[in-house]
Amino acid sequence: MKKINMKSLIITSIVCLLPIICGLMFYNELPESIAIHWGIDNNPNGYFSKPAFVFGLPIMMLALQVFCCIVSDLSDKNPEANKKAVTVYKWIIPIITVVLYIVTMAVAFGNDLDIRKIVMILLGILFIISGNYMPKVRSNYYMDSKIFWVKNRDEKLVNKAVKISAYGLIIFGILFILSILFKPVVSVAILVAMILFCLIIYLYVYLKSRK
Repeated sequence: MKKINMKSLIITSIVCLLPIICGLMFYNELPESIAIHWGIDNNPNGYFSKPAFVFGLPIMMLALQVFCCIVSDLSDKNPEANKKAVTVYKWIIPIITVVLYIVTMAVAFGNDLDIRKIVMILLGILFIISGNYMPKVRSNYYMDSKIFWVKNRDEKLVNKAVKISAYGLIIFGILFILSILFKPVVSVAILVAMILFCLIIYLYVYLKSRK
């Protein structure tokens, strides 16, 4: 019977909620409207009220984390073999939550930060780490969790796609970090290229599996 790793779920969920403590510590000093989204030109274009930011943002990330953890555990038929890689993946959302919460608070207090560069560096690091661990996850994890819709469950095909995807993540991760040295349009171009890369990999597996 498939089991949910409650220890991992509880610990990562607590980390997602930890930023609330920081928000409460500085609650009175925070502005009533807080920017939570920025355009590529580093200008804010989305706002939360103070309560929505302090409490709502971590709770939304918590809900996403709980969903991802449960789906991952119930889909994984090789928990021991995939333990290290899955553990790394489970920490992505909590880390993003803490980092972006702190950065958002810093901007709210008037600090002049380049959000694009921070996000590109964070995404770059996460992609490089994910790419390094991706090939270590057994192929039937991807097939059983239906990450790839493989009609004939071709393990070799999925392994090949996973390997290519892993190299792609590492390369795009490095490019994301390097993009901070150039104009914002470069970051956008790399992001578009990554999306196209993912679509090509998906279509390749989808079409190949139906031959």
